[in-house]
Amino acid sequence: MFKYAAASVIALTAALPAQAQTIESETVIVTGSATPVRSVEALQSVDVVSQEEIFETFQGSLGETLARLPGISTTSFGPAVGRPIIRGLGGDRVRILNNGIGAIDASAVSVDHASTSEAIEAERIEILRGPSAIAYGGNAVGGVINVFDGRVPTQVPAGMFDGQIVGGYTSVDDGKQMAGRIRGGIGALVLQFDVAHREADDFEIPGLAESARQRALEEAEHEEEEKEEGEEHAEEEEAYGVVGNSAFQFDSIGGGASLVGDWGYFGVAYRAFEAEYGLPGHEHHDHEEGEEGEEEEEEHEEHEEHDEHEEGDATLVMDQTRWDARGALNLDLGPFSQLTFASSIVNYKHAELEPNGEIGTLFTNEGWEARAALVNGSAGSRWSGAVGVQVFNTDFEASGEEAFVPPVETSDFGIFAAQRLDFESHGFEGGLRVETRDVKPTSGADRSFDTVSGAVGAFWRPAEGAFIGVNLARTQRAPTDAELFSNGPHAATRAFEIGSAELSEETALSLDFTTHIVTDGWHVEIGAFYIDYSDFIFLAPTGEDEDELPVYRYLQDDATLWGGELFVERDWTGFGPWSLSSDLTLEYVRAEGDTQGDIPRIPPFSAIAGVELGRDVVELRAEVEYVTEQNDIAAFELPTDSYTFFNLSAVAYPLADRNMRILISASNVTDEEGRRHTSQLKDVVPLPGRSFRIALSQKF
Repeated sequence: MFKYAAASVIALTAALPAQAQTIESETVIVTGSATPVRSVEALQSVDVVSQEEIFETFQGSLGETLARLPGISTTSFGPAVGRPIIRGLGGDRVRILNNGIGAIDASAVSVDHASTSEAIEAERIEILRGPSAIAYGGNAVGGVINVFDGRVPTQVPAGMFDGQIVGGYTSVDDGKQMAGRIRGGIGALVLQFDVAHREADDFEIPGLAESARQRALEEAEHEEEEKEEGEEHAEEEEAYGVVGNSAFQFDSIGGGASLVGDWGYFGVAYRAFEAEYGLPGHEHHDHEEGEEGEEEEEEHEEHEEHDEHEEGDATLVMDQTRWDARGALNLDLGPFSQLTFASSIVNYKHAELEPNGEIGTLFTNEGWEARAALVNGSAGSRWSGAVGVQVFNTDFEASGEEAFVPPVETSDFGIFAAQRLDFESHGFEGGLRVETRDVKPTSGADRSFDTVSGAVGAFWRPAEGAFIGVNLARTQRAPTDAELFSNGPHAATRAFEIGSAELSEETALSLDFTTHIVTDGWHVEIGAFYIDYSDFIFLAPTGEDEDELPVYRYLQDDATLWGGELFVERDWTGFGPWSLSSDLTLEYVRAEGDTQGDIPRIPPFSAIAGVELGRDVVELRAEVEYVTEQNDIAAFELPTDSYTFFNLSAVAYPLADRNMRILISASNVTDEEGRRHTSQLKDVVPLPGRSFRIALSQKF
């Protein structure tokens, strides 16, 4: 159904006459925060990723696509699963939104659950680093990823129709990506229809799937077992050249309709999403002999080609249906000029299939969320802000072999207010949110939490094009159902997880510093942060075993996180029709618990340096990405080696209106082994090897 629909929308959009495109302002308004501000004048570190930038940097999952941005990493549980991590914080501490409303899936419960938010569908993505709990609740204490898909149109198209088609291919996994959107207006009525599809086979890697440290650890364990049992063990066949069971397929289809006028807009939208993907890194097959090094490479050449799913591999299948209603009403109500509202109703299912095709574990999540806000002022006004209310309810249930979390209903209600005073040379911001959460399991005692979050900040404009901001926030997050009530084996994390029903709210006192400088060909962004956590919730090893799995228990400890990001871009003197620019991105995070030591899976220091050469018809880029080793590790965590990737890309504009873009790129040109420390599978699933990508985007 999805492929036929995709073909239909491409045929329709290809038949439309090209329409003039609205040139976006260089100043982008951040709508993902409580107070609408320009992105270069936000107290938080902010990135607004445009549709064109998504096209050029697309890497599949939402997390991988955004991971190159300063301060952003990803869980990387295989190529199909990548949930963003902001400044070392992930899971329930980072809120993933679709048009300001939660995704309502299971990606925050477990690292093997893919997010239902797709970068390939986005018109833009806003990233807010640091506490966003004022606008979006305690589980946005680490930041917000807000994906805007435009499925509820907010403006009438400039012509009768507009749209876009995107297609791409990647060599490392024989991957195909496609997306299409068509939008048309009939008077005040605006309609949209869109589809997206991406699929890939098992991906290629430079060498062995297991890291040298992992192989040494397993060899030591085997030697110890042989001494105890007095007999030799059959050696395990090491995956080489290809990561098995890493194939995937993602499909979505949706549409929306809006009424748009001087009074505002109101619209509804529907989206159906389906995915099927393998879970790499969990299967081993015995064989009689095996060598390491060059001899092993020769022996494994015959294994470079694999079937999509080998015998014994598990598959994960999920689907989600989502109804959205959004609107904005322009009004004259004292200081308030607009009422905005949004709501979603979601039905989500995630099944983990056994090799025989039977469902081993089934996760379901049915829920709804609604929010409304009265907005005063606008970006650039002397006084601007919003007051609002947010409500959500979810029914989560897991059944089957790995139902480590009991059925539970979670209800949340919050009210918030945030205001900004701008006196041109300087200004102030402040906000407050009061929230209550009820967590009701089918067995065991209910838990209720009342949290209060607040923030105050100040900013200065010392010179034209310069902005300096400081923000102090106290944010609270209530524990999740998994943190409270987990009790069972979880194969994805290779752990027996046990929650604690006695957990209390965690409280973070954070200080954020941000600077933006845009002047004389320079663009500089600096972000620095310090977070002091009380009762930080984390999953800690106990040293015990249950069901042949190590036991991990949710505990609380005080913790400290600090670090920052730097982005510098310089436009140099051009050479005739050519322009030349260079850029540098740096990021660093340090995270420690008071009694438990280093926090696990914290990204190491990394840097990306690039050079771009361009003219009217083409843009060329070369860059080097360097990630240092990570030796600040938690108990039972292995260090991760450094790596360096070289990447090349070229974007061509063959038509005078620049509505067509053709991309040719090569990533990891030297085919180097790299492992992402934030990945729970880093020692058994490395990053992809050398890959070539070709993609085309056509706007109408």
